[in-house]
Amino acid sequence: MDRRSFLKGTAASLAVLATARIAELVREGNSARPWFAPLTARQAQVCELLALGLTNTEIATRLGLSVRTTDAHVQNIFVKLDLHRRTQVAEWVVRHRPIAS
Repeated sequence: MDRRSFLKGTAASLAVLATARIAELVREGNSARPWFAPLTARQAQVCELLALGLTNTEIATRLGLSVRTTDAHVQNIFVKLDLHRRTQVAEWVVRHRPIAS
């Protein structure tokens, strides 16, 4: 087999593999998304601490943020998840976060 034929065969094989992987991702749907979608990773951290019952001041101290930044994160979490109370956020975390093994 000459080099050109080999490269064509390899390219075709890669195209088939890529198509199969794309189809797999489409079938998986939301399972490929992180548990905390639509939140950012930082908002997920804030959510977890909020679910533990920490105040905004305590969350800010733990994450090395200002209290004002933490307040903004909490408000953005409420808006993104369409929630109104901290207990609702805690329930959301319990329902969506995978169990650690």
